Amino acid sequence: MQGLPLSREFYDEVAAPMLRSELPGYVSQLAIGLVGEGSECFGFDDDFSQDHDWGAGVCIWVPESLAGQVEPLLEPVFARLPSTFKGYPVRMAPDLRNGRVGLFTIEGFYRRFINSGQPLSTWQQWYTVPEHFLAVATNGEVFTDPVGQFSSFRKSLLNFYPDDVMKKKLAARFAVMAQSGQYNLLRMLKRNDTAAALLAVSRFVESTVGAMYLMHGKYMPFYKWAFRGMKELPDGAFIAAKLNDVLSLNLTQGPDILSNAEAAVETVCVEMMRLLQKKGLSRSNEAWLMAQAEMVQSQIENPQIRNLPTLHGIQCS
Repeated sequence: MQGLPLSREFYDEVAAPMLRSELPGYVSQLAIGLVGEGSECFGFDDDFSQDHDWGAGVCIWVPESLAGQVEPLLEPVFARLPSTFKGYPVRMAPDLRNGRVGLFTIEGFYRRFINSGQPLSTWQQWYTVPEHFLAVATNGEVFTDPVGQFSSFRKSLLNFYPDDVMKKKLAARFAVMAQSGQYNLLRMLKRNDTAAALLAVSRFVESTVGAMYLMHGKYMPFYKWAFRGMKELPDGAFIAAKLNDVLSLNLTQGPDILSNAEAAVETVCVEMMRLLQKKGLSRSNEAWLMAQAEMVQSQIENPQIRNLPTLHGIQCS
């Protein structure tokens, strides 16, 4: 059993009836679901996830103006919730919430992840919020939201980056792929600098994964879930297999390593170039991805964003 469906059943069968009974005057003003930190909010939890911060639980979101009235009424309800549900732990007790379930203000919840209690409105705001925080702020599921304030904020983020910001970040990802994989990896191997070569492989793979998310209008989650999540994207499993060929290279294997590494990297780069074309972001068949990065950047309409250095977008991802 995974944490998100477990929490949805817990809400439907236990929490919702209690809230309707105990808070009849407020229940229609509560947004309830499970969103935020934790592998279960992404649907990535497994048996290993159950050793900490795991179990049935819900987030309840209210406007800041209502929190002071609702909190003293909710805590007694939380205290009467069962400690287990269908044989699994319930994490609504104060010492088990760890800031991941329980009562939150709408403004405070979003402020925690995107540094704003209101929907993002400027390109600078969108540009500087780390991508994995946007992923955390928009994952999971909202079970109920009669007023719609929380869901409206959520929808504004799920609509994804403004087009110019997306292109700037995508150009930076392609530039790093070129720099780390097509250029520096081979130079480091020629110098027998295995440590630097491994770092180049890491940057190449992470940037490729990041580009995949951007081209599919999805926020890349925290690094330990990024590769797994990419496999669920269209074309993601195919690109993941090609990246595994790069990751499985033995960088100390001998005279063939240069040609093997170049072939593995170029295969990925050609496929990413084709995907860029498929998305309508390039008409060039150039496999040198720095050229593709410059092409994407040239399509940015806002001169303030376009004139930033090509690699600048990677610093704000």
